[in-house]
Amino acid sequence: GDVGGLLQLIEPLEAEGILVKRGRERLEMEISHFYVMEHDGIIIGCAALYPFTDVRQAELACVAINASFRGGGRGDRLLAFCEEEARKRGIQSLFVLTTRTAHWFVERGFKEADVSALPPAKQQLYNFQRRSKVFIKQL
Repeated sequence: GDVGGLLQLIEPLEAEGILVKRGRERLEMEISHFYVMEHDGIIIGCAALYPFTDVRQAELACVAINASFRGGGRGDRLLAFCEEEARKRGIQSLFVLTTRTAHWFVERGFKEADVSALPPAKQQLYNFQRRSKVFIKQL
């Protein structure tokens, strides 16, 4: 039921190249990885956690807050929630791949790292053409 609201939130960011494009089908298949923030029944924020349990890491992906609701600490609350969920799963560190919002993650304790710091399965999927920077935060 959240797929339509998620698409409305992330499609503008995908069009700008801020987020990686995800079609409806991919969202439907990966919906269990997503956490949403709502206001009056409308999705205003989201984030996804993709665990790599063999190395006790998780990717934090698709972090987005509706532009009308930014600046109120909602992104921080969403990040804190995701960090706690990751800890509950035994995850020891989170990583993000970003092309535009590095400063936001650095301000929240993420440190720049090399692609080689990613789990091997993620290294194989890394898109060198996108040139995303890698940031890792120990939990």
